[in-house]
Amino acid sequence: MPIDRKYERDIDLLLAEEFSVNPAFATWVLSKTKFASQEAEVVDVHVSRADVLGESDLIVIFARPTGDRFALLIEDKLDAPLQPDQAERYRQRAEKEVRLGLCAEFEIVLAAPRHYIEYYPGLEGFDVKIAHEDIGAKIAELDPSPRGLYRADFIGSASTKRINAWKRQSDDATDSFWEAAYRIATEEFPILEMKRVAISKGNVWLDLRPHDMPTMPRRTYVRVKGDRGFIDLTISNTVAAALHPDIAPLLGTGMSIHQTGKSAAIRIETEGFSVTDELGMTRIRSAFSAAAQLIEFYRANRTELDDAARSATPI
Repeated sequence: MPIDRKYERDIDLLLAEEFSVNPAFATWVLSKTKFASQEAEVVDVHVSRADVLGESDLIVIFARPTGDRFALLIEDKLDAPLQPDQAERYRQRAEKEVRLGLCAEFEIVLAAPRHYIEYYPGLEGFDVKIAHEDIGAKIAELDPSPRGLYRADFIGSASTKRINAWKRQSDDATDSFWEAAYRIATEEFPILEMKRVAISKGNVWLDLRPHDMPTMPRRTYVRVKGDRGFIDLTISNTVAAALHPDIAPLLGTGMSIHQTGKSAAIRIETEGFSVTDELGMTRIRSAFSAAAQLIEFYRANRTELDDAARSATPI
């Protein structure tokens, strides 16, 4: 008999079992990450592992033949919105695991229905996104028995009765604004490496992370906070006051250092904008120009910034 209502915890436990007993499935998931083609096996799986930074739905530890370990930290979503800085707190927990010597590398993974991945805003903090539908298809391929097909359908159809609220939150003004912004970025500011985005109605925040900005030992990226006019070079898990003495002499005109949650930000201020602002494209150009300036600043001072951030890690 079909189960009408499924919960994220159900998916967590199903995935934990697959990782634990199905090496081919674990290898397939790895193929979606930076660890693709690496020889490794699952040596530990944790469900709902929590600390002061919050809870990780699923942590999968892999070991290479050399003995060194890496981890996938997996957040499962069905329809619940992301909590504030949820991906960032996953990253901070992973960095803590590295400092404790429990693993040497990691990636942060979002497992969610395809519509969630395609339409829900603010997912840029995850390194990898895998649709539940694709997971179900792979389970069925690897185990076409009645049991395997049941499990495949369970996860692949987990969200079929949910309302796709995220798609309905889009509107023509927002879509047109960000499509025009994308064209400006690709034609005038290729340094941003901006990708097309599906952003919720009225949202004017955007994360940009060119290919050479690191995710370890801390995540570094540029965040455009359009309504506030703040363009931030954001360095995760860093104390701004501790960063300031080493970095202040390097700052260019108009740059300042701020604490934003558990991250430090090197900020340039521009005029704020909205998706219905008549000067929106003029102001997005200013924002993109500031973002490009911050990327160039990071590249020119990479060693000093990374070293200073290591010294400015919270105790």
